[in-house]
Amino acid sequence: MAPPPAVPEADHQDDDDGIPEGTGVDLRVAVRRLKARNTAPGPDGLPGKAWVLASEALGPRLEGLLSACLERGQFPLRWKTGKLVLIRKPGRPADSPSAYRPVVLLDEVGKLFERVIANRLAEHLAGTGPDLAEHQFGFRKRRSTVDAIMRVRALTTGDAVARGGGCFGGVSRHRQRLQLHALELH
Repeated sequence: MAPPPAVPEADHQDDDDGIPEGTGVDLRVAVRRLKARNTAPGPDGLPGKAWVLASEALGPRLEGLLSACLERGQFPLRWKTGKLVLIRKPGRPADSPSAYRPVVLLDEVGKLFERVIANRLAEHLAGTGPDLAEHQFGFRKRRSTVDAIMRVRALTTGDAVARGGGCFGGVSRHRQRLQLHALELH
């Protein structure tokens, strides 16, 4: 699990916009999320808990590997390769395609790298910009699907509806109630 050899300096531009090296903080944040999850291992057979246990010993080497991937702008093909598993849904006939839920298992090291990239993107957008729109919920810290649903709910039951307008432009109140009911069921 040695990091790839260094990229020759001639390939790099000499500017201040270089990609910062991976830090122990990046890795610790990503590994902490692995600790909280109990997922099946990907094609490499290494579960997330193994990475959590080995992170202290392998941390510097893994950090070097992730830094080299960031420098080169490469995401190793092996980390993108998944194992398709079909999980049977209870109460459905076995011969029906809708009786199965497909799940793709990916290597945990690839997920670690994705988390490092996602965290860096979110920090860059929030700090340097351009920041994401106020109504953007995906890829935002401390925002979730529940927040988005609450926002829609507030819009459909708030001032716009009280004034008789509504935010769905021409949608009847009956249809608005049906849409709200559908949101509450999910």
